[in-house]
Amino acid sequence: MRFRIVPCLLVLLAPIAIAAETTSVEKPARVVTTTVTAQAIVESIDPATRELKLIGADNRRFTVVADESIRNFDQIKPRDRINVEYLESVAMTVLPADKAAPDALDPKLELAAVEVAPKGDKPGIKGVKVSEVTATIASIDRDDRTATLKLADGEVRTVKVNPSVRLDLVNVGDQVRVTTTRAVAIAVTSPTN
Repeated sequence: MRFRIVPCLLVLLAPIAIAAETTSVEKPARVVTTTVTAQAIVESIDPATRELKLIGADNRRFTVVADESIRNFDQIKPRDRINVEYLESVAMTVLPADKAAPDALDPKLELAAVEVAPKGDKPGIKGVKVSEVTATIASIDRDDRTATLKLADGEVRTVKVNPSVRLDLVNVGDQVRVTTTRAVAIAVTSPTN
């Protein structure tokens, strides 16, 4: 079983692209994405304890315990491959104070979806979680490159601003929307002969 993360992320990230098109081009926006892949080989299985002894790509041996939610555990055999793909993407958009619609935006939004392998297949799971937070810029220190953000629940955070962000385009009262997407796919595959 092979899982693909990219198609579901394109669907989830489409609203961000649309929002970026409708946002003033004067305000900063940035997307940072990190992807990690890993593979391990199953060395042995203890069905009673649900322990898997694995060998990583660096030949390091380690043990993991599969909880009861892992469907089709009995399908895992020695020499099977466990493939893991993880993606995290953070999109930050500054919205002008006069164009932001705080009533239309959910100040804290979380969406998640999980899919497990069908009964009888090799075990696998894929999931995605999208969270979005909107905050108002309460103050800006252009010399120290920090911004103080006020969240909808009243929490105040001061954050360091990346040197690539043009602070001259950001004003007190603007809103910052941060959308974080995390996706993971884990699949067990038979060894290739």
